Order: sequence, then C-alpha cells, then structure tokens
Amino acid sequence: MSFTARTLAILHKDILTEWRTKERLSSMVFFVLLVLLVFNFSFELGGFALHEIGPGVLWSAYVFASLLGLNRTFATEQANNCLDALLLAPGDRGAVYLGKMLGNMLFLLVIELLSLPFFALFFNLPVGDYLLPLLGILILGAASLASVGTLFAIMSGNAHLRELLLPLLVLPMVMPAMISCVEATAEVFKQSRVEMLFPHLQILGVYVVIFTTLSLLLFEYVVEE
Repeated sequence: MSFTARTLAILHKDILTEWRTKERLSSMVFFVLLVLLVFNFSFELGGFALHEIGPGVLWSAYVFASLLGLNRTFATEQANNCLDALLLAPGDRGAVYLGKMLGNMLFLLVIELLSLPFFALFFNLPVGDYLLPLLGILILGAASLASVGTLFAIMSGNAHLRELLLPLLVLPMVMPAMISCVEATAEVFKQSRVEMLFPHLQILGVYVVIFTTLSLLLFEYVVEE
C-alpha cells in the first residue's frame, strides 16, 4: 500500500468512527459553545471591544476544545492494541501520523465552522462580511494545532496523567501560531486591508510546514519509546 493510500485509509477510518460515535465532536462543540456563552454574559462585546478581546475569546475556545479531541487521537488504537498492528504493517509509519493529523485538523475545522455562527449571534457580528478572510485563518489555525498536537498525543498516550501532560506539552508549542491567529482575526474584524493579513498568514503557513515535516521525521522514533 502506498503512502497516500495508507494515509487516506487511516483518515477514512477516523472519520467513519467519529461519524458513528460522535465522541469527540459532541464534547468539543459543547465546550466551545459554553465558553462563548460565558463570555457573552461576562462582557459586552459590541463595537470596539469586539476588536480587542473577541479574537482572543474565539481562539481560546478553539485551543482548549482541540485538547479534548487530541486526547482521543490514539485512544481507540491503544485500547484494542491496534496501534501495534498499524506500526507493524509494511509501509512508512509517517502515514499513520499524517492520517491522524488530517483527521484532527478536519474535526477542529468542523467545530470552528459550526461555532462561528453562534459567535456571530452572541456578539452581534455580521459574519457574512468576514467569512471569506476568516476561512483561511481557520484552516491554517486548525492545521497548526493538529500538526503539533498529534505528535504530542502519541507521546503522552501511555502516561498516567495524559490529560494533564498533553496541555503542558502542546500549549507552549502552539503559542506562536495562536498569536498570529488572534492578530489576523483582529485585523479581519477591523476590516483592515487584505495586505495586513499576509504577514500573519505567512507565519502560520511556515509554522504548519515546519512542524508537520518535523513530526513526520520524528514520529517513527516517538512511537518506538
């Protein structure tokens, strides 16, 4: 089986499993909506305040919701000892990482798109005016979280306190990407020129390429431990 076929097979398996169980998506959606609802009643985010703290509220919800999903990345395989079978199968082990990473990215992107209308509703934001430029930020932000989080998910998978260890590993590593996501989202809410977004999008693009490449190279050594 080729690298691409193996990657797509793992991605298809994860999508099909999640479609049947809804374990990750349900908890992630509930968490994001709860955070947005709490901030909606805590602050009046209309007008200028939205540009100041709205992006931080939105991406804080996405980051912590992603940790819920990342904790479940290899849970099924480890519970049934299927991970050993995947690693023993002929082929590049990096395909396992890439399939899982694309699955995490897809699930987080779904959460982002589902929660964005509620963010617009709670905070009186005409989302239609911002949707197109926000879409690129959401995709790159989801890819940034998935590229780092998937590698650390397998590293912390066998730890007794993996729910605590995973955030401690992931949050410092994704901070540069999240700062760019917040800054880019703030520029979108201010309706700045498109040129103002390019530096942040370039940072996110470079971040995704670097960490995905490093994770592909390191994954085989990480799973051996």
